[in-house]
Amino acid sequence: MFNALVNWRNWRLPVKLAAVLIVPVIIATGVGVLQIMSYIDRADSYAEFQRLVKVRASLVPVIEGVQGERRAIAEGSGAESLTDRSRRTERALEGLRGQIGQTVFSDVMSARVADVTAKIGSLPRLREQAGDVPAALAGYTAVTESMLAVDEVLAGEFSDIALSRTAMGMHHALHVQEEVMNQQSIVLAGLERGQLTSAEVRALLESNVKLGYIADQFAALATPEQMTTYWTSKFNGPDIEAHRKMLAAAMLHPTSDGPGAGTRPTPLPISAADWSGASGAVGKSMDSVVQGMQDDLLSTANRLRDETSDQAGTASVILFATLILAATIGFGVGRYLLRSLNTLRRSALDVAWNKLPEMVATGRGNTKIEPVPVDTTEELGEVARAFDEVHKQAVKSVIEQAAMRANMRNIFVNLSRRSQSLVERQLKLMEELEKYEEDPDQLANLFKLDHLATRMRRNNENLMVLSGGDVARRFHKPIPLTDVLRAAAAEIEQYQRVMVHTAPNAEVVGYVASDLVRLLAELLDNATAFSPPHTQVSISASIEAGGIVQIDVVDNGIGIDPEALAAVNQRLEAAGEGVDVQVFREMGLFVVGRLAASHQIVVRLDAKQGKGTRAIVLVPAELAPRREESWESFRGEAIERQQTSWFQQTTPAAAPPPPPAPARQTPEAARGFLNAFQRGVQRGLPENQESR
Repeated sequence: MFNALVNWRNWRLPVKLAAVLIVPVIIATGVGVLQIMSYIDRADSYAEFQRLVKVRASLVPVIEGVQGERRAIAEGSGAESLTDRSRRTERALEGLRGQIGQTVFSDVMSARVADVTAKIGSLPRLREQAGDVPAALAGYTAVTESMLAVDEVLAGEFSDIALSRTAMGMHHALHVQEEVMNQQSIVLAGLERGQLTSAEVRALLESNVKLGYIADQFAALATPEQMTTYWTSKFNGPDIEAHRKMLAAAMLHPTSDGPGAGTRPTPLPISAADWSGASGAVGKSMDSVVQGMQDDLLSTANRLRDETSDQAGTASVILFATLILAATIGFGVGRYLLRSLNTLRRSALDVAWNKLPEMVATGRGNTKIEPVPVDTTEELGEVARAFDEVHKQAVKSVIEQAAMRANMRNIFVNLSRRSQSLVERQLKLMEELEKYEEDPDQLANLFKLDHLATRMRRNNENLMVLSGGDVARRFHKPIPLTDVLRAAAAEIEQYQRVMVHTAPNAEVVGYVASDLVRLLAELLDNATAFSPPHTQVSISASIEAGGIVQIDVVDNGIGIDPEALAAVNQRLEAAGEGVDVQVFREMGLFVVGRLAASHQIVVRLDAKQGKGTRAIVLVPAELAPRREESWESFRGEAIERQQTSWFQQTTPAAAPPPPPAPARQTPEAARGFLNAFQRGVQRGLPENQESR
C-alpha cells in the first residue's frame, strides 16, 4: 500500500482524477455538512425558543391571577371574590406546571423555576392572611416579582438577536403592567381606609420611578414598528392621563401617620371607581401590549425555525447536487480523456503493428496519412497532431527506406545474375577443357577449379535468395532423393568429410529439388565448418509417418549451448520476414530459412547427445513421394551409362574403365564424378532444364 502511494506516477488515469477531485469534494462535503448541522442546530434552538415562548405564555396567566387576587384583597371584595380568583390562578398554575414538565431548562433557569415554585406554594398561606391587608399585599407582590424574575431569565434564554429584543421588551411590558397593578392595589387599600400610609406613599414613589425606568428600557429595546404599534398608541390617551393625575394626587395627599395625624383624616381626593377604571384601563392596555409582543415572539420563532429548516434542506439539496455535478463532470472529463488517450493508443499501435510493417513488407504506400480521430484544440488534440506529424515522417522514411532497399535488392540481383552468367561460362569452359585434358594432374586441378566455380555459383544463388529473386536452376521432372543428397555434398568445400548414406526410394519434385540441394548444402557447409577436420559429417534420409521425408545432417563438433540453439531455431523460423546485419553474418542460416519457408519445409537444429549438432529437415510427403522399383533400376542404368561415358572422355584410350564409386567418395576423381554427374543431369538432360 505504501509503495503504491509512493509510486503515484504509475497510477491509472481514473485513479489520478479521483485523487485530484476527492480533496476538494471532501472539503466541500465537510463544509456543507457542517453548515447543514449548523442550520439543524439553529432550527432545534428555535424549537426550544418556541417551547420557552409557550412557558412564558403559561406564566402570564399565573401573574395575572396573582395580580387579581391581590386586587381583590386590596379593594375588600370579600372571600367569595377571592375564592373565584384563586380558582383561576390554580388552573393557570396547572397549565404552567404541565408546560414546565415538557421543557428542558438550563441550570440557572432550573434554580429560578424551583424558587418561583416555592414562592407560588405560599399562596394558600397568603390567602388565609387576607385580613392583614398590608402583609398580604406585600406577600403577593413578592410572589409576582419572583415570577417576573423567572420571566426575565426566560427572556435572557433567547440568544438570537431577532428574538432577544422582543423577548426582553415583553418582559418590560409585563413589568410595567405589574407596577401599574401594584399601584392600583396600594391606592385601593388606602381608599378603603381613607388615607395612605407613609410606607404606601414610598412604595408608590418607588413604583413610579421604577415604572419610568422600565418604560425607558422598553423604548430603548423596542423596534420602530413596536414603538409605533405599542408605545405611541397604548401609552397615550385620556385613561393614561387620568391615571397619572390621580396617582399624583394620592402621593401628595397627607398620610395617616404623617404630620397632623391626630386631627380628623382628610379623605383622598379621588374615588375608588374612578381609580379602578383608570388603572384598569392602563392595565388592559399593557395586557394587549404583552399579548401582542408574545404573538410577535411566537410568530418570529416559528418563522425563523421554518426558514432555518428550509435553509438546511436547501443546503442539503445543494450539497447533493454539487456532489452529483462534481461526479458527473469528473466522469465526463475522465471518460473524454480516457477515450481520447485510447484513441491515440489504438492509432499508435495500429501504425506500429500494422500500417508501418505492411509498408515495410510491400515497399508501397502514400505519404497522405489518416489523421488520429481527436479533433480538439487542447493538449490531447495537440498530441494527436504531433503524432500525425510523426506518422507522416515515419511513412516518408519507410517509403524512402523501401525504395533504397528495393534499389539495393535490384543491384544485388543484377550483380548476382552477371556473376552467375560468368560462372556458368566458366563452368562450360572448364568442362570443355576437361574433355580434352589427358594429364591426370592437370585434370585434377581442373576438377578443383570446377568445384570452386560450383561453390561460387552457390554463393551467387544465395545472394539471389537474399535479394528476393528467383534462382535460375529449376527441374521439371522429379529427381531421386539419393541424387539430391549427393549433389548437396558436392556443393561444399570439404566434401571429402561427408558420408552420404543410402536414401529411401523417394523422388523430389523438380521445382523443389534445386532449392533442397542448396538448403542441404548450407547445412553441410555449417556442419563441416564447426566440427574438427578429422571428423566426419553424415547425411541420411528416412520416411516417417504420413510419408514425410526426414533428412538428418549430423556432425561431431563442439555443439551449441541451449540459448544460442533456441535463437538459431527462432531465426530459422523467421528467416523469411526480413534481412538485417545479423543475417549477413549468418547468411547460410537465412538462406536455409528462406528456402524452407518457400516450400513449407521444416528445419530445426537439435543438440546431439554428447558432442555435435543435428540438423533435421522435414520435407512434406507431396514434395518427395515414393517411387516405383522400375524407376530405380532405370536410374541405376542411367548413372552407369553416365559414369562410363565420363570415364571414357577423361581417361586415356588404353586405360581400363574405373570401378563404380562407393557411397563415401574421397578421391578427387570421385568428387569430379559427382560434379560431372550434376552437370550432366542439368545440361545433359535438356528436358529437365528450365530455360533462363
